Amino acid sequence: MCTLSDSVRQLCRPRHAVEVTSAPAPMPSEPAILVRRAAGRRKLWDLPTKLHCPVIGTCFEAAELRRLARRAMRDLDPRTSDYDLHVTCVSLARSRCGTAIALHKALEKKFAGEIRRFAAAGDRAALDRLWQAALERGAVPGALWAALTHPLCDDSLFASLYESIHMLSHQVGAGQRADLRRLSVLEQEFDGLQRDFDDQRRRHASQLDERDNRIRALERRLAAAEAERGRLDRLAARQSGELAALREIPARQQVERLQREFDRQARALEQARADADRAWAATQEAGRRTAAIEADYHRACETRDALEALLEQALGECANCEAAAEDRCPDLGGRRILCVGGRTQLVDQYRALVARCNGRFEHHDGGMEDNRQRLDALLHAADAVVCATDCVSHDAYYRLKRFCKRHEKRYVLVPSSGVSAFARAIETVAAPAG
Repeated sequence: MCTLSDSVRQLCRPRHAVEVTSAPAPMPSEPAILVRRAAGRRKLWDLPTKLHCPVIGTCFEAAELRRLARRAMRDLDPRTSDYDLHVTCVSLARSRCGTAIALHKALEKKFAGEIRRFAAAGDRAALDRLWQAALERGAVPGALWAALTHPLCDDSLFASLYESIHMLSHQVGAGQRADLRRLSVLEQEFDGLQRDFDDQRRRHASQLDERDNRIRALERRLAAAEAERGRLDRLAARQSGELAALREIPARQQVERLQREFDRQARALEQARADADRAWAATQEAGRRTAAIEADYHRACETRDALEALLEQALGECANCEAAAEDRCPDLGGRRILCVGGRTQLVDQYRALVARCNGRFEHHDGGMEDNRQRLDALLHAADAVVCATDCVSHDAYYRLKRFCKRHEKRYVLVPSSGVSAFARAIETVAAPAG
């Protein structure tokens, strides 16, 4: 129950006080009995005192309540906290004063649609059904006000409404704390994904620059070959003129000289053609490598888009209860999971995933830096093995495969080092052996 301090009572006085001809009736003892009006629906000040706190706290947002208080109260200190303002309004709602009237009118206007819908209830059972339906779909504020002020709302329904609102406040608080914890984990995962994407984008930019430089060098070599071919064509034309001038030389000398010149030019032409063919082959190879680099870049972009979509889906699911997410996580039963290979920057995310699934995590980089003896020790201690085949040495791959078959130890080979592929492997490990 909210209480009003003396300092707050002096600070927040009604701006438009309404004079009451008689003193307010004493409040009923607990359990409270709703005051029934002779005709029509109840007013805010007709409700029991213990109900004013949940009604004002549920039906008004903090900013909305502050706007109403500024209009209904004079000398309201802008520094008044949301709690003090709430306590003040709850205390003033006990009697028919200016602030209570303003709050009542605001509630009537805000929930006019719910009031009309609840007005169609012809008996207490129908009123209870409308309240339960609103509670299931989350439309609590308007339904609470419409049900409490309805003429058919009796003591038992009042108690049911009060109990539902009381327990709902506890559930909402617990859900918000769980959502904050889940949001913190997702933000850390997003930061890791963003760093991976930035590194990948820089690598692809470097590869594209290297490809462009190689293409420009090949284009220069091809232009040089074309220029050489043009020079040879001009030389052949000039020699044709020289041959015409040599017609007057004796036939034998002319033939020998022409034969020597022809042989020299033929060798030069063959050399030029060989150079041109090599330049053309290099250009074709550069084109193929360029196409491969572009395909890798597009696949990386698709992977990035898929990871961002997965993160957005996870953030959207954060608004639900964290317990639902934990129910979907497979239970490893405390088993030790050995990850061989994979991307080093994702090891922390592998470890976190195994921990959430009630398992213990060990990692070997697949022979990149860790030695072979350590792999043997880890294989003996592990209950199951997950190997990312795209980031592992051939020696480590075949050794762990032979070891697991020899000792009948469960192992899963995944073609990708991504977190989603590792998560699917954990589901396979957690599933009963078939």
